[in-house]
Formats: sequence, structure tokens, C-alpha cells
Amino acid sequence: MDLKWILVMVVGFIAAMVGMNKQKAGVAWGQILAIVGALVAVAGAAMNLTGFFRAGTQSREREARYMYLQSRLLADQLKKDTNAKKVVVICDSSLFLDEWGDPLDKPRESPWLDGVKDAFKGAEVIPVYKKFKIKKPANEQAGMMMPPPMAFGMMSGADWKKIVDEVKKAKPDVIVNIHTFPQEGKLPAALALLKGYKIGFLNSCSNDELRFAFKDGGKAMAEVLAVVMTKSDAVYDETIPSNDKKAFARRFVLVTKDNYEAGMKEANGGR
Repeated sequence: MDLKWILVMVVGFIAAMVGMNKQKAGVAWGQILAIVGALVAVAGAAMNLTGFFRAGTQSREREARYMYLQSRLLADQLKKDTNAKKVVVICDSSLFLDEWGDPLDKPRESPWLDGVKDAFKGAEVIPVYKKFKIKKPANEQAGMMMPPPMAFGMMSGADWKKIVDEVKKAKPDVIVNIHTFPQEGKLPAALALLKGYKIGFLNSCSNDELRFAFKDGGKAMAEVLAVVMTKSDAVYDETIPSNDKKAFARRFVLVTKDNYEAGMKEANGGR
């Protein structure tokens, strides 16, 4: 809400009420004041509403840029470490499938996926995601019903094993997980299935699991090269610096295999 336009709206409303009272009393200029006051009140309301929608748009654009920077700076680090020519990106099914599991005519936009693609421009980037299929109702009336709830964000152990199979078929130089790991089980167990590969991800795991994975160094599981973690003192305000690294540092910390002990002290363990 914009205070100045609220004041304009209130002043216009008061002027309109005074004008109507004067008009009833037979004052000639009462009608004019009532009309002008009403127009001012409507204009104030319209400008206030416009400001509200503009603020919402700015907020969405800000959050989209933060999402983009998370994956972009992560992928920049992975490219520096591997100079990968083939990259597998584990991402959300909802980017490519509808609620029934059917392919979308056009993939949905994702700042996270865009960040990886921009960092690895020139490399082969292969999205890998959970596949599912829900049978649609047979009759037309049932077809108007919503499908059973499908948690795109959920990843079971069975789903993860299928993801791993696709990763191994692709034989990537590096894996980027911008989605999640299995809901059940531990991070080391999930990474153990990817032993022999290098990986970086947006963190959704506990600090203990992450520390254990970094210390392993690729001996018993995938080698963790870099992870983006949310800072414990992350800033959530209405502005975002124009400089990418400064903006990133407002909320996130890039934890690498070389700085993970120091880096994790700045983070709270969540995305």
C-alpha cells in the first residue's frame, strides 16, 4: 500500500461527501465538488492498486533472480572444477510433465535450470527428472475432475534409483542437482549410488550429512564439488544488488570441497 495514494483517496472521498452535502443544501458548486472528489478518490484507489501490482511484479522478479544466481554460481564453480562437456541436471518433473505425467507442449521456464544452462553454454546439458503416469478418467464428466494430488517435489528411493539409471546412461562429466534427494534415507546413501561421478547441488540436507559427504572425497560415493547453502543471516528485503556476486552473498554461501568447514559455519543447512 502506498501512503500518498491512500491520502489522495481519502481526501477525494471527503471532498465528495462534502460536495454531496452541499448539493443537498442547494449550494450550486456542491455537485461539481462531489464529482471532482469522486474522481480524485477513484484515481487514488487506481494508483494505489497499480503500485500494489507493480510491487508484486518486482518481488517475483527479485526472487527469480535469486533462484537464477543460486544455480548460476554453483554451475560456474562446477565448470571451473571440471570443464565439463556433458552435464546432467536433475530437475523437477513439473518443468516437463503435466499433472497426469504427460509431456508438456512446451517446457516451463525455470530460473534454476536457466542458470545451469547459461554457465555451461556450449556444453551438452541433459535434464533428468522423475517420470510418472496417472490414468485419466474414461468418461467426459470424470475428465473434468482434477487428477489425484501428485507431489512433483517428492522423490522416493525408487524414483532416485531410476534417476541414477538415466544418469549412468548419459555418462556425464558432472551432475547438477537443482531439485532434491530422496525423502527417505540419507544423503550418503543417495550419493553412494553415484560413486565415480562428480556432483554439485542446492542443499536440502543436514550439515552432518553434508560434512560427511565432503570428507569422503569421492571414495565411497559421488565426489561433492560444491553446494549452495542459505546463510544463517540471509537478507530478505525489497532490494537486490545489481552485481551478481554481491546479490548472491546477501542470502547464500557457495561451499566447496576446499572451504566446506569454513563455509558451513556461515550457513544454516537449508536451501
